[in-house]
Amino acid sequence: MRLLSGAAFALSALVLSSLNAQTAASQAAPPQTARQALIEMFFGQAPNHLEKHLPEVTRQAFQDLESADGQSVLGTFASLAKQAQQGNEKVETFDTGSVIFAITDIADGNHNKTDVTVESDTLSGDEDQIELALHLTRDGKEEAIPLIPHFTFVMKMESGVWRLNEVGASVRVSLADPAFLKSLLQRQREQNEQMALMSMRLVISAENSYQSAQGGFACALSALGKTGKEPGHHFYLYDTQLMSGKKNGYVFAISACDASHYQLVAEPSVADWGQRAYCSDESGTVRSSSDGKAATCLVGGQVVEQKGPITLHAAPSTMGASPATQNNYNSGAAVPGQRVRVSQGVAQGLIVSKVQPTYPDLARAARIQGNVLMKARSALRATW
Repeated sequence: MRLLSGAAFALSALVLSSLNAQTAASQAAPPQTARQALIEMFFGQAPNHLEKHLPEVTRQAFQDLESADGQSVLGTFASLAKQAQQGNEKVETFDTGSVIFAITDIADGNHNKTDVTVESDTLSGDEDQIELALHLTRDGKEEAIPLIPHFTFVMKMESGVWRLNEVGASVRVSLADPAFLKSLLQRQREQNEQMALMSMRLVISAENSYQSAQGGFACALSALGKTGKEPGHHFYLYDTQLMSGKKNGYVFAISACDASHYQLVAEPSVADWGQRAYCSDESGTVRSSSDGKAATCLVGGQVVEQKGPITLHAAPSTMGASPATQNNYNSGAAVPGQRVRVSQGVAQGLIVSKVQPTYPDLARAARIQGNVLMKARSALRATW
């Protein structure tokens, strides 16, 4: 009887030991997924968070590069990643779900976001192919960007660790997406309007210079800047395309003109396309009409800019401005000293000549590089 009890006790202990082992195994941390490894590469805190997930042959190649020129390639990438984490953006990562990480710009006050979504995650044996896409959110609404970048990361298991073996990039254009097409047309309309408003300022400035020199206003755009080389002729308008009367989807014309008066109009070349028409006269005040008709603008157009010094800006933001400044802008009056950004398309349209910078030989030999800070002052200023 005692022998049986001892055997039963030993059997019970064996069962208990087996259960404890199973419990410990179930409580052990699960192995890292390829997605988690990718997140650790970009946003890890450990000193070797980047090189840990590179193939051994790649790490060895980077080490050879470092010993050859004294610069740490991996250290540079790690430093850039650390700077990105310490910036004015809030970074969130997600091990599961449709979003792998999100970056929120908390400095601009609008909390604009960039979401990186997982479009596909295909696991096959020791290889996992993860496709990511970028999505931008502005003022709480997703922005329909013309080109949607996609990135594919091929992760492979090596020595029990997921390592990045291949990176691919592609761009997709949503040609059939109504939101994209609407956004594309809206961007083009806004760019055309900005260029038209800028061209109005150029003509007004040229008219004032012409009147000051000739004693009266020019009654034709061509008179402000003739292409000929007559002796003693002065150029007041250097934009030959604007002199022709057509530029950036607008038709420009001077009418009701004599030595003391003139009317300048800019009307969209395509009717009913949603672009505003602009008009002005010798006072220098620029007005607009939302129906796109110059006649409406001349009769009762809304003030866009009062007469004053010409400044290259368009659609200024009054975020954070004083109530008086906001009221001035909402009423159509100009906001003095307001700094605004001009879109890349508008800036490209203003280029007169482009000179590519040269890398000085001494700087190249000394491996000197860095950012260049430049300041520019516009000469487009007129006095009324």
